[in-house]
Parts: sequence; C-alpha cells; structure tokens
Amino acid sequence: MLRLLWLLPLLIMTSQSLHADSAIDFKEILWYAERAKAAYSSESDIRSRYGKDVLVENVYDIKVQFFVETLPERRQQLVSIRGTDNLSNVKDDSEYIPKLSETLGIYVHRGFEEDTVQILELLRPHLEQEYQIRLTGHSLGAAISTLLMMYLDQEGFELGPSINFGQPKVTNAAGVKKFSKLPLLRVVDREDVVPELPTATLLDSLHGVYAHLGEEVILLKGPYFIALPQHRAIHKSEGSFWKDLGHQSLSDHYIDNYLANIQSKLKQAKAVEFDQRDDYL
Repeated sequence: MLRLLWLLPLLIMTSQSLHADSAIDFKEILWYAERAKAAYSSESDIRSRYGKDVLVENVYDIKVQFFVETLPERRQQLVSIRGTDNLSNVKDDSEYIPKLSETLGIYVHRGFEEDTVQILELLRPHLEQEYQIRLTGHSLGAAISTLLMMYLDQEGFELGPSINFGQPKVTNAAGVKKFSKLPLLRVVDREDVVPELPTATLLDSLHGVYAHLGEEVILLKGPYFIALPQHRAIHKSEGSFWKDLGHQSLSDHYIDNYLANIQSKLKQAKAVEFDQRDDYL
C-alpha cells in the first residue's frame, strides 16, 4: 500500500516535449501497470497469468516480492516489483535521510537503497546480459525499480524503456543529472501525495533536495493528462506540493486507482498544460 514518511512496442523516451497527444501510448502504459499490480499477487496467481516459467522471488528480510518475465521473441526481460505492503516496508520508508552510494557515486534514499541492494543480489543471476532489461513497479516497487536501473546501467546491462507508478523520490538533483539518460517514464496521479515525497527538510542543505528522474505523465480526470519532459519534471515547483495538498489523497495512491485512471484514457486522451491542472479535477 503506501510508503508514508519519508514504455514496446513500448514508449520511446526522448528529451523532447511530450505534449502531443499521440506521443503517449496509454495501452502500453496499461500493459506495465497491470504487471505492477500483479506483483502484489501470490506466486501461483502470477504464474497462472504470465506463465509457469516466470521467476517469482520474495526477499523475506524486507518482505518485497518481484517477478521476471523472459521474452525470447523480443530478447527482453521485464522485472516487476511489488510496492509497500506491510509495516516493514513502511519502516524502510521512514529512512529518508540520504546516504552516499559508493557504487552509484550519488546520494540516495537510505531505505530504498538498502532494499534495492538485497533485491539486486537475488535478481542478478537471472538476468540475461544479451537481453534488454525493462522494469516496472508501484510505490516502493517504483523506487526500487529506478535504483535498479541505475545499478544495472553501471553494470553494463542494456536498459529499455521502463514505466513506474506513484513513485516517491530516490535521489537529489546531482543524482538525477548523472542518470538523466535512463529511459524512464513516471506516471503519477494528480491527487496522489506519495510522488511528492520526501518533501524538503532542513537536512537538504547538506545533500540537496530530493528530485525526480525521468519524464512524467500526470493523470487527471477522464481523458485528460499532463506530459512533462524531464527538464520540466525536475524543475516543477516544490511549492506545488503545498498548493495541491488540499486535493491530494492517500487513497489515490492505490494501484487500482492508477489502473482505472489509465483505462479512462484508452479511447481518447487529451493533453493539457501543467498550469491548467486545477481545471481538470
């Protein structure tokens, strides 16, 4: 559920604006979102849906589950990671003070990074070096997905477009700059508070404020959405958290809410400007 304290034929990420309606493929986004939700399911349910050869692993120390689909016809592997689902995950969320990752050479969210390192140890032996790796997740799973992209990039894996849902921030502006080439799209619900976390604190004077990596699609009601290229997503005002707080909700963080909001855009999707978001609640 939540971490409180603190694309393919797939969507090809570029540094250009995504404001043309045709640039966002919500069918493909839904394809990822369904897997982000499936990561919450039992091992038997995952195998029933995605095949008996799917790798399903539970990291028992941190109670996080992930599964890996190997698609030989595409020469791809897709890693789907479960979000926050228990009190242990919530405790990890509270470890928001940044730590220096010696491997990545950047400051990262302490709790997310510790989870990522454990998952990587289990995941690495099952990855095919000659395959393209794609990742997805929701909430905690999205945060881990982004950090895994950084680690796998450092290890020389080919990374394909990846999509995350309801992701909290994992690093600061320097970390975002270093890994800005990663092909990541973040999907966030307009009324989900979690992607704005962690917010600024006095400790940010030591390591810099948390910032988001990747391009961003903001889901509004009905067919409407906002698309932000990476440079605009990075510089989106921190003050927007407080401006939007009256509209934001913890219940809107649930993956089922994301699925419903994505499905409402399959027949028709209309892009609007960020400054117009209050008109489409």
